[in-house]
Amino acid sequence: MLRRRALLAAPALLLAPAARAQQRPLRIITPFATGGATDALARITGTRITALTGQAVVVEARPGAGGDLAMQAGAAAEPDGHTLILGSDSSMVRNPMLRPTIPYDPARDFAPIARLVISWYAIVVHASVPATTVAEFIAWARAHPGVANFGSAGPGTLAHVIGEMMRQGEGIDMQHIPFRGASQALQELVAGRLQFYAVSAGGLLPLLREGSVRVLAVTGPVRQPSLPGVPTMIEAGYPAYDHSAFYSLSAPARVSPAFIDQTGALLGTIMAEPVTAERLQALAFDPAFLGPEAFRAFLAAERLRWRDIIARTGLRLEG
Repeated sequence: MLRRRALLAAPALLLAPAARAQQRPLRIITPFATGGATDALARITGTRITALTGQAVVVEARPGAGGDLAMQAGAAAEPDGHTLILGSDSSMVRNPMLRPTIPYDPARDFAPIARLVISWYAIVVHASVPATTVAEFIAWARAHPGVANFGSAGPGTLAHVIGEMMRQGEGIDMQHIPFRGASQALQELVAGRLQFYAVSAGGLLPLLREGSVRVLAVTGPVRQPSLPGVPTMIEAGYPAYDHSAFYSLSAPARVSPAFIDQTGALLGTIMAEPVTAERLQALAFDPAFLGPEAFRAFLAAERLRWRDIIARTGLRLEG
């Protein structure tokens, strides 16, 4: 009985292989719909955790409400080493500043473990929009108030924030339409029911062969090798909208320090694997691992940066 109690109290990844086989799986809760690049990120990571430790991993998608459903489920989970939460720049940094009614506090409710990757974004319009540059799109949207719709994977996501910053900063009358995941928003863009989308590159690249969308600019400091003819937002003259996303793993607050340290080290090993890096880069993710201590410092700096941006621009989210 004493041995069983000890096993139940131990973090899952610290158990010996035989003991892990008797434990329930480690779950990774994601706030994004299945089938997208972020879902693939969670599954690639989970597969490597299983391969390296023998610990079974399940990915549990809880899309909707701008990530609130998943983050709330993660915050409420037992801190027993059996739950990880796939977070992002929206859920871990901006949401409390832009959406004060969210039902979780990322600084209070989660124990940061690792930043995994960074994803650049692309400013995209439907092919029916007569614009080949960001400036031309802004001019067209101003001349056609109420015509343009822009999509996102939910309130507070970077696509929503970039769209709102452009809408408010450039005086554009366009409507935000949130979806439960990026794949649904992309389908609406391809169908022409969205005219504008600041889309994560992982969802964009497969669409370029179809000819239904046009890329006006990309975020990040340099042009992307996959789109060498497309300027950066800085080159296009709009540095205020030059933002990229990050994706991370955290545990519920109060999880053991041993679990945080060991899981952080394990994730660092996984992100350093050449094969893993290649698979992630094929999804337009740039491996950008930060361990627990460095990730906590990064989050603190990002929260200060976004607090300044929001105060300076007066950014608010609508819809």
